[in-house]
Amino acid sequence: MRQQTRSGISLTSAVAAAIASLLLAAPAFAQTPPSAERVRGGMFDASDPSGIARFMEKTGYRVELGVAVNGDPVISGRISRTDYVIQFYECESGAFCNSIQLVARATKPAAFSYETANTFNSRWRYVRLTVDQNQIKLQMDVNLDAGVTADNLEDTLDIWRQLLEIFERDILGLK
Repeated sequence: MRQQTRSGISLTSAVAAAIASLLLAAPAFAQTPPSAERVRGGMFDASDPSGIARFMEKTGYRVELGVAVNGDPVISGRISRTDYVIQFYECESGAFCNSIQLVARATKPAAFSYETANTFNSRWRYVRLTVDQNQIKLQMDVNLDAGVTADNLEDTLDIWRQLLEIFERDILGLK
């Protein structure tokens, strides 16, 4: 026996219609990425260099946003006693970048050896140390394609800070 609602629609038909509408709406909900408002502190990607610079300033870093010779954005800063830059990569005409690279350069210490570089590189996972005749360089690549949370970016910057201080102490001999 079918039960009728006040409007004359059967209860079975009403339930079936409600389930069908939920099933049709489910793909739309599944495809919607989380909004910045729903993620603590928002999302960051390399297409917003000024947003990254503002975030870095809010979290205590002194930075300056500029433009590299090739027209891509660059952020300059200083941690402890070392200057560094954040270079933006995979950009289209100076915008819509996908990744960044944090780079610090220093004069190669007299006692520095390739074995020192190899030991440092095997010990520290997120960065690499490269060397040429007169200069050593600490580099950290960060993929920001599709964005990262503010917490993730803050953690990445803190890892960079810690490893830069280790670089100063263990490689440059700064105490």
